[in-house]
Amino acid sequence: MSSLSPLAATGIGSVPFLDADAAAAMILQYLPEVPFWPQMVRLGFPEEMVAQAARGLPGLKMDMEARTVGVDPRLPREEALARLYEEVWAGDLAPFALEPGEAQGFFALLRAYDSLTSQGEALKGQLSGPVTFAGMVKDLEGKPILFDRELTQALCQGLALKAAWQAQKFRDLGKDAVIFFDEPYLSGFGSAYLPISKKEVLEILSTTLDAVRVSGPVTLGVHCCGNTDWSLLLEAPLDILSFDSYGYFDSLRLYDRALQGFWARGGWLAWGLVPTGEDLQEESADSLWQRFQGQVQQLAHQGPSLKEILSRSLLTPACGMGYLTPEAATRVLALLAELSARGRDWLAALE
Repeated sequence: MSSLSPLAATGIGSVPFLDADAAAAMILQYLPEVPFWPQMVRLGFPEEMVAQAARGLPGLKMDMEARTVGVDPRLPREEALARLYEEVWAGDLAPFALEPGEAQGFFALLRAYDSLTSQGEALKGQLSGPVTFAGMVKDLEGKPILFDRELTQALCQGLALKAAWQAQKFRDLGKDAVIFFDEPYLSGFGSAYLPISKKEVLEILSTTLDAVRVSGPVTLGVHCCGNTDWSLLLEAPLDILSFDSYGYFDSLRLYDRALQGFWARGGWLAWGLVPTGEDLQEESADSLWQRFQGQVQQLAHQGPSLKEILSRSLLTPACGMGYLTPEAATRVLALLAELSARGRDWLAALE
């Protein structure tokens, strides 16, 4: 676990901006302690979450017109698996690198940050989580590859090395690496939409997270923007649980026993405090601050003290900002910066 500053603010990923360098500069301005690289989703399909994660993984093919990723019919299954494991076992992260044409914000953040090495202590990246990725990539019959356990396990290794490559780039700049896996698919856990067991989900997540750590020190989080069985994530070997506290705090706090275990293992919460939907128009820094104070106090009644909770909390938007207007996204960043400062004042008063 990196030495993250309590109540630092960071982002989830997607932004509505069109200029990657300007977006990175804005993120560094508002969130200098744990800046994230902006996913420029409005620049085209290659910048979208699943497409970014798929490039370079043997056996997959992007359909730019349909904006989908599927199994490549031109490569026999066994050959695809053999190629993937050959690259994984080689131990070279280069084949799993992001490319400038598909992750403009990543390279913009590195360019901007390279001359600002005195700022902050960590850089934050993100990638499609393995459950969501396997749920959205389709086989030759149009079924999610999530139900193909052999292929899913292989792709977990590939995704892990794509995350590890990001982390290595951050360490090369002398900064701690924080990587979130985005798992919106887990909002459907327990329904016909996602008919796999808790054991299977934990195995997929654990395999991926453990494989990332093999390549070097990294702080790993999982972000779920909807409601889910929170024990899934609280019991997984992650360092940070990132959740939409604006919309789903009441659901999370019901998992008291799992939360106590998570705190005992040294886990952190990334509070999705600032909404990224229509509710944003109705909120202010004051209203969001009151909401956050009330939520933290409710958790403190269940176990850890206020000080302990605040000392292991980050602040984020509730979800990605890609569907907001640029003006609204800028306001989200400004609100996070203000709420982070208020949070630190609160923590200092408890010292």
